[in-house]
Amino acid sequence: MVCFNLVSSNGISISYFLFIVSCLFPQLSAAQTSHTTPEQIEYALQQLLSTEIRQWQQQAGLKQVDFMLNIKVPSGAKRLPLCPKKLAVDAASGIPIGNVQRKISCQELGWSLYVRASVAVTATIPVLNRVLKRGELITAADIEWKSIGLGARDKDLITDAKQIVGQQVQRKIRRYKAIKAVQVTAPNWVNIGDRVIIEASSNGFYAKMQGEALEAGGAGEAIRVRNLSSGKVIFAYPLAPGRVATQF
Repeated sequence: MVCFNLVSSNGISISYFLFIVSCLFPQLSAAQTSHTTPEQIEYALQQLLSTEIRQWQQQAGLKQVDFMLNIKVPSGAKRLPLCPKKLAVDAASGIPIGNVQRKISCQELGWSLYVRASVAVTATIPVLNRVLKRGELITAADIEWKSIGLGARDKDLITDAKQIVGQQVQRKIRRYKAIKAVQVTAPNWVNIGDRVIIEASSNGFYAKMQGEALEAGGAGEAIRVRNLSSGKVIFAYPLAPGRVATQF
């Protein structure tokens, strides 16, 4: 479900009225539902930002998202003629959170201007119920779903609990705060100083030997390992905890 409040720059509830009209009478153009150019501009930006937030909600699989739009139309818009057709609004990548700015144009009359808006978003997302520090593993018991206010710094947040559980903390994560992608990483299967089994194979040949990890690493990472029999340092790839593989 998406809930929202729409607040115009002059405090009048005309924004909400225009949005309701658009839902009840979608066949009406922006020009037909707006009496002034500032109203038309505000309506166009409301439509785009609301659509972008709804699309993000669907892509993220979130059940509850609330948002408030505070659109500030430049005073010079009063001098622009009402556009006879739908205004063009530049889209942007990512979630429209915090302070945003979009270019709005009337192609038929040749005018354009930049309009700013403040977007406050609250979403029910997975968060940690305790503080976790770098190196700790996240378990299912650490996860709770909370309604959290999101800011401009939360655009790379993780909304799927499955992408959090089992991960290792890369940067400290606070309790009941949005979890960002840069804060977690795949867990290390091998740590510095671990005794490991080195597996080697080539053209049907297979061998294994004892080794010592000189670096930490997880799946797909090349780490330095010392062969305890020969003392030679080689590069190997972690296969699982305590196991690495190399090729001749």
